Amino acid sequence: MIRFLIALLASAVLLALGSLYAHAHGWIPTLPSFFYQTLIFLVFSTAIIYLYLYRSNKTGLFLHLYLLTMVVKFIAYGAYNLFVILEDKPGAVSNVIFFMLGYFIFTVVEIAFLYRRITSGGER
Repeated sequence: MIRFLIALLASAVLLALGSLYAHAHGWIPTLPSFFYQTLIFLVFSTAIIYLYLYRSNKTGLFLHLYLLTMVVKFIAYGAYNLFVILEDKPGAVSNVIFFMLGYFIFTVVEIAFLYRRITSGGER
């Protein structure tokens, strides 16, 4: 579990530094207006969902729990993106692109660690 949190935070730092580097070198004209809020929201929500799935000892229900968390994620993330779009209409594209990039990276990290746990027989 500690390895996941370290990998998640390292991914967040790399995403933030990569975005700041791209902005400093003119590859992207402006940073998203919800840059830090999106990053924090994605890191905490991914960590909470992973911890919930990691601690569930019901291996027969794992798939159902995972699918349930995906539905909850989509609803919460959709509401967050709607809020961001309504708050900053001119910067909506950059905010949503940054959100989707972060979502993809953090979901890959989450799935990789969950897959290792599932294939190892649930050993901690």
